Amino acid sequence: MINKIIYENERGISIELNRDGPLFLFKPEGFGGLESDIVSSKNAYQDGINISKTILKDRILTLNCYLEVDNEQQRHILKRKLYNAFNPKLKGHMKIYTDSGYLRGASNLRVIQAPLFEDDYEGLNELVSFQIQLAMPLPYFEDINENRVDFGNDIGNFFFGLEIEEEGKELSIKNNSIVTNIFNGGDAESPLKVVFKAKSNVKNPSIYNVYTKEFIKINKTMQAGEEITITTGIANKRVVSYLNGVTTNIFNELDIHSTFMWLDIGDNIIRYDAEELLEQLEVHLYYTNYYLGV
Repeated sequence: MINKIIYENERGISIELNRDGPLFLFKPEGFGGLESDIVSSKNAYQDGINISKTILKDRILTLNCYLEVDNEQQRHILKRKLYNAFNPKLKGHMKIYTDSGYLRGASNLRVIQAPLFEDDYEGLNELVSFQIQLAMPLPYFEDINENRVDFGNDIGNFFFGLEIEEEGKELSIKNNSIVTNIFNGGDAESPLKVVFKAKSNVKNPSIYNVYTKEFIKINKTMQAGEEITITTGIANKRVVSYLNGVTTNIFNELDIHSTFMWLDIGDNIIRYDAEELLEQLEVHLYYTNYYLGV
């Protein structure tokens, strides 16, 4: 059960709804599963239909709440705070806390009903009900923090009690594994952010999904110190280079057979590669698990 919600809009104005007041969260709705549409086709004289895809509908979150205060001035202040936070002109995100200890997020929210108060309250120390509704274009809840997987990093090898031998000892070791399993523990596929970092002139870096045969490849020789970032989200497909303080759009350097791949649910065997100086390449993958309900 949800016991607390913290909402923050894009201007950084936040507000908390909980069970302790003075802004009581009474009955949140829309935080469970939701309906879907089936994309289907039918051949002549066929029994039944062919189902090609299932598409989730958008999600509407409804926050049913109460307000309790000791004086009219406090009531006015809290109502202004609610209106400032839940402004229909501003996007927002929320953190959702549950009795079971789970913490989930919801992003890119749009207010479709600013706080709507009942008008028939008579005095102070009276619970005044109000309702807020938010549209959730991407209908998945998500982890608060991104997951990060590193390839080709220097891993510290220094520990207490270490005795330095006469010829010295490496204080870091190279993680030479170019293949790893990335587990998507959510309920849906997850988009990726891929970051290539070159320590020298690395030619044509790439990552490859062994299971799906999809790959992302940059047809470019990276310079020492250069970073290339690729994002694969539906409304966030980007390929940019960062070098010497300058960010450059290099979408045209993306191999034409590349796909803006996502992680499947469960196991994903991912490998990275380069045509020259692979050992001078670091790769960082970022992703967020998506969930159907809280």
